[in-house]
Amino acid sequence: MRDTEFKNFDHKLAQGDVIASRGTNIASNGNYRPDIAVKNSSGAIHLILESERKSERKAFIGAMVHAAKYAADSNLKITLVFVMKETGNQTTVAQVSANIRPYFQWLHTLGAKQLHSVLLISDVEYDASAKAGEEILSAQFSARCTAL
Repeated sequence: MRDTEFKNFDHKLAQGDVIASRGTNIASNGNYRPDIAVKNSSGAIHLILESERKSERKAFIGAMVHAAKYAADSNLKITLVFVMKETGNQTTVAQVSANIRPYFQWLHTLGAKQLHSVLLISDVEYDASAKAGEEILSAQFSARCTAL
């Protein structure tokens, strides 16, 4: 899914959740522009969605580190969801998650526990989930994801 298409997609949010940002800065100090940032009913950002079309490990790791820093700086518990384009046998959700899992675990050993969880889902599954009316982070949605 292209960046603009993803930012304007009809994301299925939990009741009370609202999109706080579609690619605009959410950091009070610094510059952090995730594709989508979601606020809960109490107004705190708790969910970040990133669309990744490339299979480069460094892009995923960079986005994960950025989310972890934002979560720590803001003292917010964040879930990061990568919606990725799978490209044949070369780049699958399983392969990318296996490649970046050690970095997520390493961040936690450094104390970056505010980045609560990281989920990966293919863009095909994300679209199917939305068409089925599954709210992001629901049990049905999570079953389609791979968690780090």
